[in-house]
Amino acid sequence: MKRYLLLVGLYMFSALSVLADGQPYVVATWNMKWLGGSAGSLDDIRNISRYAKEIFESKAALFAIQEVTPSHAESDVVKCHYLDLIVAELNKTQPGWTYYIDTKNESQRLGFLYESGKWTLTKAKCIAPGNAFGGRMRKPLLGTFQSMENPDMMLDVLNIHLKAFPDAAEIRIKQFIQLAEWLKKNNTAPYTIICGDTNIYKDEADPALPLNEAGFTEARNDEGTAIHENALSQRFDRFYLSRTLMEKVKAGGDERIVDSRQESANGDYMEFAKNVSDHFPVTLVVKP
Repeated sequence: MKRYLLLVGLYMFSALSVLADGQPYVVATWNMKWLGGSAGSLDDIRNISRYAKEIFESKAALFAIQEVTPSHAESDVVKCHYLDLIVAELNKTQPGWTYYIDTKNESQRLGFLYESGKWTLTKAKCIAPGNAFGGRMRKPLLGTFQSMENPDMMLDVLNIHLKAFPDAAEIRIKQFIQLAEWLKKNNTAPYTIICGDTNIYKDEADPALPLNEAGFTEARNDEGTAIHENALSQRFDRFYLSRTLMEKVKAGGDERIVDSRQESANGDYMEFAKNVSDHFPVTLVVKP
C-alpha cells in the first residue's frame, strides 16, 4: 500500500500552492544497476520498454539516478547510449525527457533524469566533502532545479551513493560526517533533498546522526528497496529533508511517504533484478 507524505507547500512567503494545477511533485531515487555498462540481459534493447514503463508508473518527473556508465560525449556533455534509448522511448509518449550525468566520477556515475516541461536544471556540480570521498569513491552530485510551473520555487537535490558492502560501515560513517560538515559550511536551498543509495544495512547502526545535526531528517519507511536472494531486503535507498522542508512535512500531518515500487515486480523479484535493476525506484510525493 502506498504511503504519502503530504507537504503543505514549498514556499518561504505567500505562495502556498506549489503547482498551479494542484498536482503533486513526485521526486524519485533509483540505483539503475550499471546502466549502460552491464553484460547480458540488463542492457538488452528489449528491456527499454520495461524501463520506460517503470518511470511512467512512478509518476515522478525528476529522478536522482545512480550507477550510470558513460559511453561518449556530445559537445562536452557526458552521454550514456543506453540511457539515450530509454529517453527516446519516454519521449515517444511524453516529449521533454532529458538527463544529466556527472563529469567527475568513474564508471559508476550519478545523474538526473527529468521532464524538462516541469523542471529546469539550472546548475549541477560534484562536491568533494572530504577524503572519505577521495580516490575511487563516488562524489555526491548536487543539482539545483527550478519549477517550470512556478519559477520562484527552487529545489536542491543532493544525489549520493555511499561506499558499498557490509565491511565498509566505518567508511560510510565517515562519509556521513564529512557530508554533514560540508552542508554546515555551504548554503543549499531552503528546500533541499538528499537522496540516493546509502548502502546502509538493516543490521548496522544508522550512521546518519551527523545529517540530523546539520538540519536534515530522514523521511522514513520500513520497506526494503534493494533485491537480494529472491527477496526484498535491504533499505539502501533513502531520502533526507532539510529542516524547512520537514517543517512543511509535519504541518501536512499525513503519514510518511517513501514509496518503493515493489508492486511493479509482481512478486517476481529476481526477474525484476535480471531485466531492470537490483533496486526498486523509490518516490517522494510532495502535495500542495
